[in-house]
Amino acid sequence: MSGFLLGKTVVLTRAKDQSASLSEFLCKEGADVIELPMVEIQDPEDGGIALESSVREINNYEWVVVTSPNAANRITEVLGGVIPTTSFAAVGTQTANALTEAGCQVKHVPKKAVGELLLSEFVSPSKKESKILFIRAEKVRPLLANGLRDLGWIVEEVIAYRNIQPPVDEERFNQARKADAIIFASTSAVNRYTELMKIPVPETALCIGPITAKAARDRGYKHIYQADPYSVGGLILAAREWAAN
Repeated sequence: MSGFLLGKTVVLTRAKDQSASLSEFLCKEGADVIELPMVEIQDPEDGGIALESSVREINNYEWVVVTSPNAANRITEVLGGVIPTTSFAAVGTQTANALTEAGCQVKHVPKKAVGELLLSEFVSPSKKESKILFIRAEKVRPLLANGLRDLGWIVEEVIAYRNIQPPVDEERFNQARKADAIIFASTSAVNRYTELMKIPVPETALCIGPITAKAARDRGYKHIYQADPYSVGGLILAAREWAAN
């Protein structure tokens, strides 16, 4: 076997149903991959009733803002093949692609996959009663919604899913202590893993974007490699950079 990760052990903390392609790539490059999900996606507390209600009125909104692939998948499931006429703004190419494939009109994608950039590029409404539907996780930073309101938009927030802590495999968790690097794709994964581990080990963290990288840095990880672009492809590039060093 050969590959740029030969002899390296990498912990992968993505949700089980979202880690297959990255795990397969790492293995092909010679890594010993420890899959230790710190994220599990579940329905919101109301079972999706609020989302279904909002989607029935979706064309009454001037914009629909979607900030993650998970949220995009949820809304396209509820649309059930119906193609809305309203405009969509998406954070990240994966989010945009999921919406576009369902026929949604994605008219704005910020150059970098962070909510702050979407906010800085967004325009003020032309009418006072203009509404935005913000499809989000149960727990998110308030910055984007509040920033859009500051611009003059009426923002209606709807929870599309919950990000919860799945059961942890004790054997894999113990193996992770001796790994060479860990991959984080969300701040929740950083926080949950580190709280369980008590200390930031392994010391090297490969992070999907600046918000996740900051969380890892704040938690004490010594060697941070940030993906660019902020995607699975970017994480692969970060892994190459790490292996080269």
